Amino acid sequence: MASFSDVALQIPEDTPKLHDTFEAKYVTQYLEEYVDSHVYNGRSLRSRIRLNVEVRTVEKSDGGWILQVDGAMGQSVRCVRLAVASGLTSSPNMPNFPRSHDWMAPILHHRDFGICSKTILAASSAYKNVTVLGGGKSAADMVYASVKAGKNVNWIVRKSGEGPGIFMNPAATGRYRNHVEAGATQRATFLNPSGFHPMLEWARTLHQSVSERENLDSKLFAADRRYKLWANYRGREGALPGFRELEPKASFFWNSGPIGVIQHDDFWDLVSQKVNIYRSDLSGTTATSIILDDGREVPTGILLCGTGWNTSYPFFSSKQAFELGLPHDPRKDSEEDSQSWNNLMDAADLQIVSQYPILATPPPDSKSIDDTRLTPARLYQGIASLTDPSIIFLGRARMSNHFRGAEAQAIWATAYWDAHVTVPPVERAQREVAHMNAFSRRRYPSKGGDGVNFHADLLWYTDRLVCDAGLSSHRKGWWQDEDEPCLASDFKDCRDEYVGKYGTAQAG
Repeated sequence: MASFSDVALQIPEDTPKLHDTFEAKYVTQYLEEYVDSHVYNGRSLRSRIRLNVEVRTVEKSDGGWILQVDGAMGQSVRCVRLAVASGLTSSPNMPNFPRSHDWMAPILHHRDFGICSKTILAASSAYKNVTVLGGGKSAADMVYASVKAGKNVNWIVRKSGEGPGIFMNPAATGRYRNHVEAGATQRATFLNPSGFHPMLEWARTLHQSVSERENLDSKLFAADRRYKLWANYRGREGALPGFRELEPKASFFWNSGPIGVIQHDDFWDLVSQKVNIYRSDLSGTTATSIILDDGREVPTGILLCGTGWNTSYPFFSSKQAFELGLPHDPRKDSEEDSQSWNNLMDAADLQIVSQYPILATPPPDSKSIDDTRLTPARLYQGIASLTDPSIIFLGRARMSNHFRGAEAQAIWATAYWDAHVTVPPVERAQREVAHMNAFSRRRYPSKGGDGVNFHADLLWYTDRLVCDAGLSSHRKGWWQDEDEPCLASDFKDCRDEYVGKYGTAQAG
């Protein structure tokens, strides 16, 4: 699951693994080797990457783009076409809470934990009391590492946030190496409402039958029950009283909270028996503690934040966001455009709810992580601006496997800029984008507000992109076998197919 189609990820045989899951450092090493081994026109991918720089502004000028870049040498970068691929994990989301004048504890985002962890977790470290803030996988990983290092660990999950994560058991049955692989099959999508592929008739009938609703619910929400039973939040022997605070209200089906795979077989025993868990917001500090809303004090020598990311593009102005179709203040739209988009969204929403009545009743306690005051991202296929063909946005959409997603988007983008894929006429394009946005918001009430959440649609979204590019060689394996996982490796013949169909033009 964690590699591109042309080079498989090789893990040393003696590597500790749990159901074929392993430490992230092997993926890092894979990517390091990837950018060195891929050479085009005499230049490696690494030589084309500028590290330790920050893009301050992006401006359109003389038919191209100018990027003002800060770094070791401040400069501008000019290009004719611009692919914005900064994704969803570039700008750390740091907590904001009152701090006393004598508070001295460092605050570290999980982005930097890998670099600093050896120092922080060393036995000789001054940080004896480690507090982790956040309810998702990154927070869980830092909690586990800190416990294993013998620290006194506190885990705070804010009531105002998404809540505790949905933590999956990696174990799978039959032909699958882990549960993530088992979930990336056609069979796993049969009952899943999709914005990119029609549902099979028997499944559609089940969705639209009032008498079958209980049966449908039992199938769609089986994963929620299974993962809660595995963790045993309320009955685990030897658990500290706060352990049950980790039981999520979020739903795997609705993708309404953080989702992650637990990769250590001793995780639950260690966390339940050795970690102090708090479900509260932060209201202040003393010199050595965090004060919670309920008045409790949490001894803290260092605060590790698994608090996610800001997904905006800070280098675009609000005017540019409006012009390019990125999330923006709807008041920037003309009255005519605003009414047109609202009508398209309303029509799409009615169609979606008619097809999938279950989407009409999302969980009442869902909390949107997106700024609901903004429009969704009005990007064709979640990639292309409707107003400027010289710019595309890659990695903006939320997907469950970004290796497969990145490769499919790259194929589509190549075909788009080679003029083998075209955006439809404006009225049709707006109608398709509105349907995509409305489906994202209905399907994912917590994380679909930006209109480009395709988390459970990985298979059919990526299939749509590659088929749009006029390719079909990926439709082997999983296409012929409904139990075969869809992976990035499905695209291994797409380059040759593309060149054979369209030819190739060499560029530096």
